Amino acid sequence: MKNKRLCIISFLIFVLLAGCSKKEIKVPLEDVGMVDSMAFDYIDENQMRLTVAIPQYSPDAEKDTQTFSITTDLVSSGIVEIEKQSDKKIVFNQLRVVLVNEDFARKGNVRKIVQHLYRNAEVGNKVLIAVVKDNAEAILKGDYPDKPSINFYLNNLLEPSINTAFNPNTNIHDFMYSITNPVVDTVLPYVEKREEKLEIKGVAIFKGNQMHELIKPEEALVIQALSGQKNLAPLHLDLNAGHGEEKVMIDLIESSVKKESNKNMESPKLTIFLKIKGTLSEYKGERESHLFTVESISDLEKDVNKQLEQDISEFLARLNKTEVDPAGLSEEFRMYHHGKWTSKKTRELIRKLDVKVHVETSIISTGTLK
Repeated sequence: MKNKRLCIISFLIFVLLAGCSKKEIKVPLEDVGMVDSMAFDYIDENQMRLTVAIPQYSPDAEKDTQTFSITTDLVSSGIVEIEKQSDKKIVFNQLRVVLVNEDFARKGNVRKIVQHLYRNAEVGNKVLIAVVKDNAEAILKGDYPDKPSINFYLNNLLEPSINTAFNPNTNIHDFMYSITNPVVDTVLPYVEKREEKLEIKGVAIFKGNQMHELIKPEEALVIQALSGQKNLAPLHLDLNAGHGEEKVMIDLIESSVKKESNKNMESPKLTIFLKIKGTLSEYKGERESHLFTVESISDLEKDVNKQLEQDISEFLARLNKTEVDPAGLSEEFRMYHHGKWTSKKTRELIRKLDVKVHVETSIISTGTLK
């Protein structure tokens, strides 16, 4: 009898609790603002300018994209304020691009906002990130007459491509991996607005949480190659081989890299063996009329090797001087180290690192010669 009474009481409590629970509130599609792009601009240590771009799918909409901007100290509170302006529920399921201006990146604030987005279950891991010169808000609010919308424009511009010489790991997942990895420094594409067009003008290299240096897109090609990227963007070289002014363009490049260290933390030395194979798509210089024999191509390959070895060595020496390691060269020493590896150890090693570069180029065919 007691057991029966307890069962009845338990059932009644369960029914009452179920009745008190709130039903799931479903928001109509027309009341949802699907953020496609976000921009962050630095104001001061306590505040930032947050801008969101929301595509408008209604045929009655005057513009294809609606933008909202707010000055805030936190991303979450900024979104709440934007919801008040838009009268829509802001969601991030369709977020594709995050822009931060250079000041924001140099102050070391990018990691905070990316962490916030990374922890948001609505946000996918493939959201692309870029640093922009001057003002990120102006890019989202700019007019681009020959483009369907800023959202598609940015996504297509930043989408990894064999023709763009920047490290393709620019989504928030890879950003969080590299920013927390003590043996590699983060890189992001650097975008500049010129009149009615956007252009990738370089690559921003981070030192820890802060943007430290800006390098040219062709220099970023070196980082790609040394990081083990098999297919590279077209390579442009100015040769100084004693044959006057020579310009070479090698396309459809396949590469492989091998690194050997002396495993010595006190006097670190690293030898890099880089093999590249591709098509001589264009040549300009005095050897034009001679590049039709095996011997002449072989001589050109040797000159390309020397030029690449010199350029790569000078580039790495410059990076080592500033103690940044975007290619993860310190990994060749960490794997032989017993104990915990830290970013401080990477800085110390890179500063002392002596690098020797050997390049082997194979030109498998020729294109336009002029």
